[in-house]
Amino acid sequence: MSKLYLILLLLLPVGAFAAEKKQQAPAVPAKKQQAQAPVKNITKTDEVLLREHRARLAEISNIEKAPGPGKAAALKPMLSDKNPLVRGEAAEAMGKTKDPAALGELSTAVKSEDEHTRWGAVRGLADLGDNRAVPPLITALGHPEENTRWKAAQALGELKDVRAVDALAAAARSDKNKNVRLAAIEALMKIGGPKAAAAAEGLKSDPDPEIKAWAGAAAEKLKQK
Repeated sequence: MSKLYLILLLLLPVGAFAAEKKQQAPAVPAKKQQAQAPVKNITKTDEVLLREHRARLAEISNIEKAPGPGKAAALKPMLSDKNPLVRGEAAEAMGKTKDPAALGELSTAVKSEDEHTRWGAVRGLADLGDNRAVPPLITALGHPEENTRWKAAQALGELKDVRAVDALAAAARSDKNKNVRLAAIEALMKIGGPKAAAAAEGLKSDPDPEIKAWAGAAAEKLKQK
């Protein structure tokens, strides 16, 4: 009995200490839920603007689908719409009409301070398919805003006019935006000719590996033309 009593005395502090440690263990704090951003209520003004936007886009679509001439003239007032998105859509739609009368309006719109109007005009000039659009597109290729330059390079490649080669070669060499440089290389490849081939060849040693690869592919394709 004495041995059993001694064993119990030896074990008791260990168990008590373990129980005490368990009780003193700090509770894990509950995870705080992240506060959700307040949902902006749509005002009556927002609803009116949205309805007007949809109505204008539907009007543009109806003009595009209408048979007969006069589409560019019908779209012209929308280039002055208070909504920049509508102005951009109208400019792009004017190009799709293939109406030579749209050239002057789009050449003006491509200089707009509003980017949506400018982008739509660049796209419209490309869709117009008139090589008289090359000079305003070359001007757009030098615009401070990079998306305008990128779209202008694409548009010039679609028109395939050799007058754009020098401007595209300069953009491919030294534009600050790589996407613009790549678009310029692709445009040179579409236009073709000795000057475009020489420009692509000169970029094969560019320090940027992607530019170098694109230039190499363009130079190789231009050799086959």
